[in-house]
Amino acid sequence: MGEAMKFLAVLATIILIAGFIGTLSLTGKGDDDYSSSTKRNVINLTLMYVGLVVALTFGIGLYIAL
Repeated sequence: MGEAMKFLAVLATIILIAGFIGTLSLTGKGDDDYSSSTKRNVINLTLMYVGLVVALTFGIGLYIAL
C-alpha cells in the first residue's frame, strides 16, 4: 500500500471515529419542542410531496406530448 493510501486510510478512520463520538454525544440530548414541531413538519413535507407529484406529472405529460 502506498503512502497516499495509508494517509487516506488513517484520515477515513479519524473521520469515522469523530462521527461516532459526535453521534453518541447527541443521543442523550432530547428535543423539547419535538411534539409541537412534528405537526408543522408533516404539513410541510406533505405540501412538498404534493407539489412534487404535480410537477412530475406535468413534466411527464409534457415529455410524452413532445
